[in-house]
Amino acid sequence: MNITKTLISRLSVALPLLFASSLGQAGIIGQWTFDGPNPLADSTGHFGSLQLVGNASIANGMLTVDGAGTSQSGWARAATYAGPTITNKTLVVWASLTGLSNAANAGSLMTIDRIGSDHFDGIVFGEMQANGWVSGSSNWGRTQGFNPGYTETGINTLIQMAFSYQDLGGGQVRVSGYRNGTAIGSYVSGGIGSWNAGDTEILFGIRHVGGMTGPGALDALLSEARLYDVALTQQEIAALSMNSVPEPGSLALLGLGLLGLALRKRRKA
Repeated sequence: MNITKTLISRLSVALPLLFASSLGQAGIIGQWTFDGPNPLADSTGHFGSLQLVGNASIANGMLTVDGAGTSQSGWARAATYAGPTITNKTLVVWASLTGLSNAANAGSLMTIDRIGSDHFDGIVFGEMQANGWVSGSSNWGRTQGFNPGYTETGINTLIQMAFSYQDLGGGQVRVSGYRNGTAIGSYVSGGIGSWNAGDTEILFGIRHVGGMTGPGALDALLSEARLYDVALTQQEIAALSMNSVPEPGSLALLGLGLLGLALRKRRKA
């Protein structure tokens, strides 16, 4: 009887975390681990193979992007998108900066862009503030400074950056930024964007492109990147871990199964 009570008590603490992690995985529509038999592949199958441009390279499960000033000499692109229309979304990247904005600036860890027009959102480094993060967007239409924001002071340390975009209706969007699961700011903007199958690309390193050229540079090693078609919460983002994407709902179902077993044992007792 005491064992059953202990199990129920522990599950009451664990289940919210299980649900958060499960919900955080449910809307994934793009995942690049830069590893395995095909390191250029999106594991969800929604995007075509990654295209390496210039001196970009993949080795040891990491994508290297390289630039100088605001000119990107090595970047990557994933196009031929064949998934659902994207409005709500979350961009998540695990990466290590290999240079600060005095070396390369105004580039992006990850950008979602239209192919046929200048319409993008991205995790941009060092554009509005030296060594700071900003949600870059076409003509700054969805861009404001984060408060309190975050200023990087070092390199070669793995960090998680995540930007979420929540459709509030009426053309309004809530943009929220997180570093290692900690909020760096949130604001509401007009001009919410959308991206459709056949007219969507993901960029790593460069801020945005028209054809195969564009502005912004970044020096970084990317370990994993993900695109979700939901605006993840801070709790869901903090629960994410690299190279681990359970089936939607699997963790929550496991927790419910354990709780049900505990309750059945309690009734028998």
